[in-house]
Amino acid sequence: MIVRPMTVYKYKTVSTKQDFERLKDIILNNRIYMASPLALNDPMEANSVQMSLRVAGSGYIRDCGKIHSYIESKQAEYRVLSLSAVPNSMIMWAHYAREYSGCCLIYSTEKTLSDIRPVIYTDLTFEFGEFSDEDMSQAIQESLQFKRRDWAYENEWRLIQKDEAGFLNYGVEELLGVIVGENMKRTMANRIEKLCKERNIACFRTYTMKSWNDIAFITRDMSKLFSDKGTEYITPYDMREHITKKFGEEKCTQNEYDLFFDLNEKILRTLR
Repeated sequence: MIVRPMTVYKYKTVSTKQDFERLKDIILNNRIYMASPLALNDPMEANSVQMSLRVAGSGYIRDCGKIHSYIESKQAEYRVLSLSAVPNSMIMWAHYAREYSGCCLIYSTEKTLSDIRPVIYTDLTFEFGEFSDEDMSQAIQESLQFKRRDWAYENEWRLIQKDEAGFLNYGVEELLGVIVGENMKRTMANRIEKLCKERNIACFRTYTMKSWNDIAFITRDMSKLFSDKGTEYITPYDMREHITKKFGEEKCTQNEYDLFFDLNEKILRTLR
């Protein structure tokens, strides 16, 4: 039985004005872009299930290590939303969030994302025999669930749809929070925090614990309270006490409180 995670994460780059406008659109308009498989960063996408066409020249194209244009046109009919089951991947914060200068969106999987599927990591390929157009659609969808083991660190879950629109619309309550990377420019981080406040969305920031070789997640106000001459010193105890006091004084929502403990479950384990 496949157990779907309650929350999933979308790492994003926020380096340019265009990046910020895209993020602003996500936060304000409750929608996120779903990419074509041909536009994803893995050139091997959708090719774990090999399909042979019975048309002239198709064998030669395959012998050259390429995919027939007809198959690629069918792949392009699908859209993929790539998400992760983990918020604390150092590799993804470094790559997809540009050295902790980007952000990570936190989504609930209870409604719109209830049909997400886990990616299966394998270096095997599978052969698909004679097929109809319906069979090809099934083969493409199944192939989009496989990636090579090199990508296993992503802990990826995917929403796969046959949709020309490109955007996935969801309810306002489904974007639970935004995590800002600690290396994001302060002006950009402040603008994102303001957007989150307007939409009543929890906003956190990464706090790299180098001596622990791990990442914690603190509320934005927490970093201001515990900073000392530009250097932050915050213990897990400080983190827990601050959010508990804040919640007791009704200065944070139940969602922000719950997310804090979910995000920092591993870090806070030391206090038990």
